[in-house]
Amino acid sequence: MTDMAQIEKILFLREVNLFRYCTAGEVLGISNLAEETHFEAGKTIYTPGDSAEYLFCVVSGEVVIEDQGSSQTLGPHDAFGHQDILSGRLRSCTARVARDVHLIIVDAEDFFDLMSNNIDIVKALFRQVLSAVG
Repeated sequence: MTDMAQIEKILFLREVNLFRYCTAGEVLGISNLAEETHFEAGKTIYTPGDSAEYLFCVVSGEVVIEDQGSSQTLGPHDAFGHQDILSGRLRSCTARVARDVHLIIVDAEDFFDLMSNNIDIVKALFRQVLSAVG
């Protein structure tokens, strides 16, 4: 699989639910931090107790999030792993690849550095998180 061009990353990230309330400029900042990775079906991305080093966005494929007997399947434009990063805790669930997956990942420390310099990204994330809860 080939990696995405920078403009493709920007356009993709604008469609990710987590970044729904971010402006184009804010998404550009996030895309500058973004890297890509791939996992084959059956692989485990993380398990409970792992450190929360990245947030993930599904470009293609499927990831199943398993948490205390329940599961949720995520596909393109879904983000995961951000709850643990934003709360400052270790991973609380398992993320397993259901179908070969292409992911955009953002390093947690880099993401926090970006947020510390841009309160509007923080506001946009809070709006999205609160709209997902309510």
